[in-house]
Amino acid sequence: MCFHQQLFQYMMDLVPKIPIIFLIDFLRYFLFAGLAFLVFYIWKHPFQYRKIQEKNAKPSQFKKEFLYSVSSVVVYTSVTLTVLLFRKYGYFKFYERIEDHGWGYLILSTVLILVIQDFYFYWTHRLMHTRWFYKRVHKVHHDSVTPSPWTAYSFHPWEAFIHSLIMPIVASLFPVHPLALMIFMTFQIIRNVLGHSGYEIFPYWMGTNTILKLVNSNTNHDMHHQSFRYNYGLYTTAWDYLFGTVHPEYERTFAEITSKKPEGRRRVPETA
Repeated sequence: MCFHQQLFQYMMDLVPKIPIIFLIDFLRYFLFAGLAFLVFYIWKHPFQYRKIQEKNAKPSQFKKEFLYSVSSVVVYTSVTLTVLLFRKYGYFKFYERIEDHGWGYLILSTVLILVIQDFYFYWTHRLMHTRWFYKRVHKVHHDSVTPSPWTAYSFHPWEAFIHSLIMPIVASLFPVHPLALMIFMTFQIIRNVLGHSGYEIFPYWMGTNTILKLVNSNTNHDMHHQSFRYNYGLYTTAWDYLFGTVHPEYERTFAEITSKKPEGRRRVPETA
């Protein structure tokens, strides 16, 4: 059997996996985004007094975000299938048996994936805020000035494609086990949903600790949706602090939000 016949046969073997891969990623998104929406927007949750913006998103925004999220899952599924296809021919460094590298390596590789994605996201995010990319690609995500849990996957298809490249990138750099990818994907959607929840859940003292303030808060990303020009980080604020892109009012705003008592209400400061 020639190479083209082998390629075609393997592509045909992948076809039954398409709905499974799509369903896994969609359900992961829908489960966590839906749960966050239920907790923060339907139930009377304990963080009501920590709403970051006073205004609320409209139902029409939720619908638009959900539809774009479905298109993002389609893109993620397509990239996953492409990676699986090229994996057959040795292009990526996946392994199946945990004992081949051990549990310590699996944990380390999962952390490394998150670190690489954090760095990758910061720079691709800044790139998408340049005029050409913003108008044609990133504006869809920023139409949600007041983000909601459904904003987590609300991307233009090209932006979803850029985000999805993290998987083939890391699988090209070092051996990756499917469990590490599963942990990574679950963590990233949980963090993404919370970052767009519209409420701050982190404690006050996190913002005053030299190390812990490098953890990206919900307030940090929410302020990015309001002002656009600051706070490009994903999991950490490390790159924002290092390259001078932290919102000048971020630390004060975080302290103000997290120091409020349940009975208090506050006015959200204007952003630059």
